Amino acid sequence: MNPTLVGTIVFTCTFAGALFGMWLRATLPERQLDSDARDTVKVGIGRIATMTALVLGFVTASAKGSFDAVNTAVKQTSTDILALDRVLARYGSETAQIRKSMQDTIRDRTDVVWPQGSSEPVDLEALASGESLSGPERLADAIE
Repeated sequence: MNPTLVGTIVFTCTFAGALFGMWLRATLPERQLDSDARDTVKVGIGRIATMTALVLGFVTASAKGSFDAVNTAVKQTSTDILALDRVLARYGSETAQIRKSMQDTIRDRTDVVWPQGSSEPVDLEALASGESLSGPERLADAIE
């Protein structure tokens, strides 16, 4: 959803609620505006604020956990790729073509996920569906 639209909706609802509150205050009898009624409203608002803070905390913790999991996976995959490259390098010049192909495949995959100079959202459907797996599959067959 568009952030500007969400902001406009939130502003409109907040403004309408403030206008409704001003109208309600003018129409309520004085006995409903004494200190006991105000204390009850304060307790209710405190509960709403506490629940909102808890929900936002849980959402933040979930996002942080998801980010940490993806970050760890990227680092582990990078380490595994570097280790594979080092192992292939130890086999000598006969693995040079495989290493070059591996570098090209990784560069292509990286450009799909993190395109250079583009601020548009990335469509990862091709990666999820496995359409572009021909490069890695050929690479795996060459290593075997």
